[in-house]
Amino acid sequence: MQQPKYRMYPSLLDKFEQYLRTDEEVESFFNIDNETGEYKKSPEQIEAELKQSLIDAINRVPFSSEAADKGTAFNALVDMAIHREKHVPNEREPYEIIGDKETNMVQVTFPATELAPVRNFLFDRQWVLEQAKYFDGAVSQVYVSATLPTRYGDVELYGFIDELKRDVVYDIKTTSSYSFGKYEHGWQRHVYPYCLIASGEMGSVKAFEYTAYALKGGSSRNPVISGTRYPEYYTYNHEQTVKLLTAHVERFIEFLEANKELITDKKIFGQ
Repeated sequence: MQQPKYRMYPSLLDKFEQYLRTDEEVESFFNIDNETGEYKKSPEQIEAELKQSLIDAINRVPFSSEAADKGTAFNALVDMAIHREKHVPNEREPYEIIGDKETNMVQVTFPATELAPVRNFLFDRQWVLEQAKYFDGAVSQVYVSATLPTRYGDVELYGFIDELKRDVVYDIKTTSSYSFGKYEHGWQRHVYPYCLIASGEMGSVKAFEYTAYALKGGSSRNPVISGTRYPEYYTYNHEQTVKLLTAHVERFIEFLEANKELITDKKIFGQ
């Protein structure tokens, strides 16, 4: 089997999508000064920031995000509840999980790193168990990989599916606020089903669902985290996905080649 020329995962494709949508970022509500009604940042400033964020992601520059850790914690609790397995901290998943039936609490603790202090997240245990029932029978953290042919060479697409239940792929998202269609432009809904089919692991995929959770709590006033589930369901069409993926990946390759001197981590080039 020939070595792929490029290797990509969905969040990189999402970052590139965001970069391509610079105009939407310029027009964003968050870029408007409430007092003057003028843009806080120019289109050039926003494009430069989005480009740097994309380059940092390609180069795997370490970053710290409390929101991302909170999402990781919730996902881990759901997986534990689905499979009734205890979590053992490891290099990839260094957090500790302690549950207490009497207080109906479960705590997830992330150790301190060079970029972040110790982080503790306290969840409503019963609420977590109720959310896990939604995924009963699912296989969790499924690694998938497949080759996508392009005019610039073969690309390996890869990543981890949160939950796979029969012929539906689920990705768990956590957010502070939600409106329907929030993840419409996400590439996981194309990459993961494509990989399952193109690799021969499955003959067909019915749909992809972003299972979004608008979380509340986690503050000093209200430390216990719970939330509301919002399923964002997309019927999967393999032929359409192949066309969309190929076009997007080829545009990304053109960006990579045009900015090759800025890329220090060569994994994306199949190295």
